[in-house]
Amino acid sequence: MRILITALALFFSTHVSAEPIEQLAPLAPFTGKTWRTVDGSVDGSENFSDISKWEWILHGRVVRITHSVGGGSYAGESLIHWDDVQGKIIYRYVTTAGFYTDGIITPVEGGIDVHEFVRGSKGGPTETLSGYRIENGQMHGWSKLLTDGVWSEANTFIYEEAPDAVPNIN
Repeated sequence: MRILITALALFFSTHVSAEPIEQLAPLAPFTGKTWRTVDGSVDGSENFSDISKWEWILHGRVVRITHSVGGGSYAGESLIHWDDVQGKIIYRYVTTAGFYTDGIITPVEGGIDVHEFVRGSKGGPTETLSGYRIENGQMHGWSKLLTDGVWSEANTFIYEEAPDAVPNIN
């Protein structure tokens, strides 16, 4: 009986979402949800489909985002946390394409803005700028890419909640 009680306690303690630390509270409207694109693209391509799962981990001290594009043809994972030294929300994003990014998230009225630096890529963008807002239950976003010293026009995209969707990150 003691083993059953311990197992149930462990199960429920690992499956209860934590309250975020104060510094990560601006991410709360996005987190604890799985999102799927319903319009637009982050890379300008047609037939773009992104599933992104945002979740609190490590007692609300970290947000993990797992996402996949095109059913898993491309995928990545981000770990977002507060950095006391910099006094900023920072993250690292690692991809199946072999590159990674380091970024800074800035809370703004109604959402967040993101500036990331691409590392380990043999071509393509070296930086990105993007923003995310929650409007009418949807996540609206935009992104711009810096390639060969020139910023692209902004791409726009919209996500809706998709509780049953699962990112294919394998």
